[in-house]
Amino acid sequence: MIRPRPRIQIAAIAAIGVGAALAYAVPAGAAVAVQSQSPPVQAVKLGSTATLDAKGAVVFAPVSVACRPGSFAYLTVAVTENVGNAIASGQASTSIEQCTGSAQGFKVAVTPTQKPFRTGVAFGSAQLQVCADTCRTVVDQHNIQIVKK
Repeated sequence: MIRPRPRIQIAAIAAIGVGAALAYAVPAGAAVAVQSQSPPVQAVKLGSTATLDAKGAVVFAPVSVACRPGSFAYLTVAVTENVGNAIASGQASTSIEQCTGSAQGFKVAVTPTQKPFRTGVAFGSAQLQVCADTCRTVVDQHNIQIVKK
């Protein structure tokens, strides 16, 4: 009489044990690797709402940026909105005098070129160019809501 059953059970238990050990070991190793990485070179995040002011002559778009200390950064924000049968659009740029390595908040004043902005859905884009040894650019763009002050 052949008794392979206990060997199969032992092999199955061993395979489950090895799999469980790997499942616990891999995420811990990944967490250590992520924590040991240096901060990102740059990051930009355009807010989800912009505030309308001066009867549509300007919107204030909130933007959060991060860049390494000692680097030079330049931020450009653009807003485009359909207003009836026309397009209201504008763009504003500013240099970031001092990169701190931490998130810094800005409210960028964007003025339209032809038609005034109004409350409603618009498309916004924030572009951050950071230069130290080399220059790199990151962009965050999505629909934003223009709201009254």
